[in-house]
Amino acid sequence: MKDIIFRLLDFINNHKTKDTNYFIALALLKDVQQIANMNISVLAESCYTSPAAITRFCKKIGYASFQEFKDIAKKDSIENSIDEYIEQGLQVNEVAKVLHKQFYQKMVEWLHTMETGMNVSDVREILEVIHDAEKVSFFGTQLSQAMAQDFQYRLVKYGKFVHAFSDIQEQMENIAELDDQSVAIITSPSGRFIEGNVELMRLIQKSKAKIIIITHNDEIPFIEKADIVYRLHGKTYDRTGFSSERFGLMYFYDFAIAFYQKLYPGDKS
Repeated sequence: MKDIIFRLLDFINNHKTKDTNYFIALALLKDVQQIANMNISVLAESCYTSPAAITRFCKKIGYASFQEFKDIAKKDSIENSIDEYIEQGLQVNEVAKVLHKQFYQKMVEWLHTMETGMNVSDVREILEVIHDAEKVSFFGTQLSQAMAQDFQYRLVKYGKFVHAFSDIQEQMENIAELDDQSVAIITSPSGRFIEGNVELMRLIQKSKAKIIIITHNDEIPFIEKADIVYRLHGKTYDRTGFSSERFGLMYFYDFAIAFYQKLYPGDKS
């Protein structure tokens, strides 16, 4: 379900006109927990459009059909709340104190794991590849791509331009410009982006670009096709929402840009 929500939000956030597709995405987001049980005709009627338009929209955001869209929603239930961390019967102020302690302890644990697990030589190899490549493109979604765009901004200050489109369709179009002198960097801490975008991954592989995957997950598809796999450290995403993914990725990018400045100080304009 998280991948579905990400794709719908990505479409809404990047769509320039409030057309039929926009209102289909909005309707789905407003009733996201019921997607698995939706009737295509009822949904089409509520959006003042046709079932065929619903099918075209599903294909536009990367699903083969409305039925596949529903099947994935049914399989991937929304994550449970953090209730398993909280004793029943606590007052609101007591709940807040417990949550605050839980978050703090987990972040300290993650930071320690990231510090001890950082592989400096692997980071250097990635930065050298980025520096030397004629074209570099980042692929990902939501927070991962937002961090890549921040990295993009900071790289420009040191003389290196890379691509990091947020819209998945623009990412697909960008693949057509990649060749054997290019680098494709896929950022997917949990692996969901890779698992949910098989066609995108197939096209990247076909482009002959060097592939770098940054992830927590060692079991994702295509990982064996990558030229470089950088494994983030910390405990990966859990269903309660306490996740080291965002911290692990931020730690990586912050370290990487600091290291890039030291490796290539003469490139700063």
